[in-house]
Amino acid sequence: MSVLVDELFQKLLDLGLSEEELEKKVKDKVDEYGGFMSKQGVLFIIARENGLDVRSPDIDDYVYDELEEEVDYDEFTIDISDLREGMSNIVLLGKILSFQKVREFVRKDQSVGKVCSILLGDTTATVKIVLWDDRADIVNQEYFKPKELARVIGGYSKLGQNEALEVHIGRKGMLLLSPEVSDKKRRQFEEIMIASSEETTPKSNLEPLRQAIQKNKYISAVKGTLQIEEFKELELKSGDKSFLLTMFLEVEGFTIRVKAWGMNAVECLKMVNDGDFVSITNLAVKQNKYTAEKELMITKNSRVLLI
Repeated sequence: MSVLVDELFQKLLDLGLSEEELEKKVKDKVDEYGGFMSKQGVLFIIARENGLDVRSPDIDDYVYDELEEEVDYDEFTIDISDLREGMSNIVLLGKILSFQKVREFVRKDQSVGKVCSILLGDTTATVKIVLWDDRADIVNQEYFKPKELARVIGGYSKLGQNEALEVHIGRKGMLLLSPEVSDKKRRQFEEIMIASSEETTPKSNLEPLRQAIQKNKYISAVKGTLQIEEFKELELKSGDKSFLLTMFLEVEGFTIRVKAWGMNAVECLKMVNDGDFVSITNLAVKQNKYTAEKELMITKNSRVLLI
C-alpha cells in the first residue's frame, strides 16, 4: 500500500502543491473524517477532488475498490451503555425509537439555526441524539422512518437536560440511515426493541409542571435546555427603546416559550447559549394574547443559573 501512498503523494506534488500545503490538506481531511480514515484513503480522496486520474496500471484494481469503502465503522462502534461525558468522534449503531420535529431559532448573530433530536437505542441502552442545522433536516426526508437502524458517526457527548447524557451531531458528524449490517445483528436489534417497545419514550412526570403553568401566575423554579429563538430591539408606544429575548425551554420533551424584556433580556443573552441546561427561578406565567398559549416571563426577581 506504501507504493500507492508514494504515487498519490507525488501526483499531487506534480499538480503544483508544496509538501507543506499537501500535509495540511491531509491533516484537515483526517480531522474531517474524525480519524476513521487512513493516510492512503485521505490522499485518494484529495487526488480525486483535484480531478486526478488516481488509478495506476502497476496497482491492482481491488486496492482502489477497498479505498472507496475503506472505513469499517463497526471497528469503532461502541455500546450506548459505554458512553461517558466529554467523548468525541463517537460511533454508534442503534434503532430510531422516536424523534422530535425540526425547530428553527435565531442566534445572537441573527443567523437562523435548526435543531431536532431522536431517541436511539441498541441492545444495551438508549440515548438522545441531538442534530444541529443541516444535519437536522434528515428527519424530514421521506426515507427517514422510526424503527429503522441508524449509525452515528463523529458525534460528541455532553450533559443535557436533567443531567442526562446526550450525543450531539454538528458540522463534522453525520447520521447514516439504514446502514449495512449482518442479518444476525439486525435480528438482535429487532428482538431487543420489540421486547422494550413500551420504553421507547422516556418516562417523565410533566403533569405537575403543566398544571402549575395553567393554574398559577408564578413558577418558583424550573430546569431545562434553552434554545434562543430571537433577540430584537423594539420601539415602544412611548417612543422609548426596549429589547425582547425569546427562547424555548425544553423540559423532558415538553417545550414552552420563555421571554425576557428590557435589560433582563440583555443580561440573560450575555449568560446563555443554545443548548445550555439551566435552572430559572421566580418566573411569571403570562398568556399570549395572540396565540392564547401560556408563556414564562423572566422578571427582575428571576435568576438564571447554568448547570
